[in-house]
Amino acid sequence: MFILRTVAVMSLIGLLLFAVLGCSDDDATPTGTTGDNDNNETVEFTQFEDLVKLYAPQVYVGPSGAPQGECDSIWTDGSHPLLGKVFGEDEPMSLYWNVDELDGAIETLADIMENADSMGISGDTSVTMPEGGTFTLQTLTSATSIPTQCQAIIGCQSVNLEQLVKFHFVGTDFSVDYHIGYSSTDSNQTYLTYFTAPNEGTGTESFLYYAYIDLYDSSIVIKGVFFKDYGDQTSARWVYHIESVDTSDFSYRMSWYADNFGGQSGLGCIIGGGNKDEQFAMKFRQYTPADNNVVDSSYILNQMFDGDYNYLSDDIATGYEEFVEESNIFTYDDMPSALLSSPWAN
Repeated sequence: MFILRTVAVMSLIGLLLFAVLGCSDDDATPTGTTGDNDNNETVEFTQFEDLVKLYAPQVYVGPSGAPQGECDSIWTDGSHPLLGKVFGEDEPMSLYWNVDELDGAIETLADIMENADSMGISGDTSVTMPEGGTFTLQTLTSATSIPTQCQAIIGCQSVNLEQLVKFHFVGTDFSVDYHIGYSSTDSNQTYLTYFTAPNEGTGTESFLYYAYIDLYDSSIVIKGVFFKDYGDQTSARWVYHIESVDTSDFSYRMSWYADNFGGQSGLGCIIGGGNKDEQFAMKFRQYTPADNNVVDSSYILNQMFDGDYNYLSDDIATGYEEFVEESNIFTYDDMPSALLSSPWAN
C-alpha cells in the first residue's frame, strides 16, 4: 500500500508555504532576490485530468464478478481486475491515479506562484523555513537533463524549461523533496515534476512526471517513472506514457514491476489505444521472472473493447494494429533500478 500519497504531501506543502510566504516572520525572509525575471507573472497552469478524459476511456470501476461475455476474466474479475490497473483510479500504477498525482503537483505550483506573486517575490529567491527546510524559486538558463534511468520513458536526454520551484521540507525523522520545472507560452505548456519522500513504516518512494499540452488544439503527452524502495531489498516500479493521437484517439503504454508475482519477480505490460467512444485495442503481456525474455504463455491477451468496456473481440481490428505494436512495450530494461534522482539535484 502506498501510504504517503502525493496529494496529502501537497496539502502539507501548501500550509507551510502559506505560513512562510504569507507572513513577515524574520526567520522566513526571502534571500537572493535578483528581480528582472518573470517567474511571478500570472500563468494559468493547466490541469490534465479533464484533458485526458477527452481522449482516454472513462475511469474503470469494475465488479469483482463474472467476466463480460467471452472476455478473459483477468480483465474484469477479482478485487484487482486488470482494467482497474490500466484505467482505474485506485491502483497506484493506474492512469487516473497518476494523473491525479500530476494535477496535485500542478495545483501546488499554482498556489506557490500565487503566494509569491502576492508577496512581490520575483527573480531567483530562496526562503529558509522556520519549520525546517528550504523553498526556492529559480530561473532556468539552460536545458534540464533527464536522469539517465528515466530517459527511455521520457524519450529524451534533456528538456527546455523556464522556471523551477524547489521545496525541501525536513521533519522530525523524515524529509520531503518536491521539484517542479515548467515553461509556459501562448501556445503550449511543459511540466517536469520530481518527488521523493518516505512511506509510512519503511521504504521511500520517488517519481518523475513529464507533461505537455498544446494550448491551441488541446493535444497532450504525459509520461511517468516511479520507483519505491521498501528498504528490505524489494521494490515496486512502474512507467507509463499516454498521448493524444490526431484529434480524437489515444495511445497508452504502461508496465509495472513487483517482486512477488506468485513467489518470484514479475512484469506486467499493457499497450493499446484507439477511440474512447467507439472502440479501442488492448494487449497484456506478463513476464516471470521480470527479466525473462519469453512472455508467459498463459498471459498473452488481446482484446477489443467499446467505450463502456464491453468485450468486442479477441482479434485486433483492422486499423488498430499501430496502437498495439509489441516492439513499443516497456520492458524490464526500461524500468528504473533504484530511487530516482532529481533533474535539479545540484
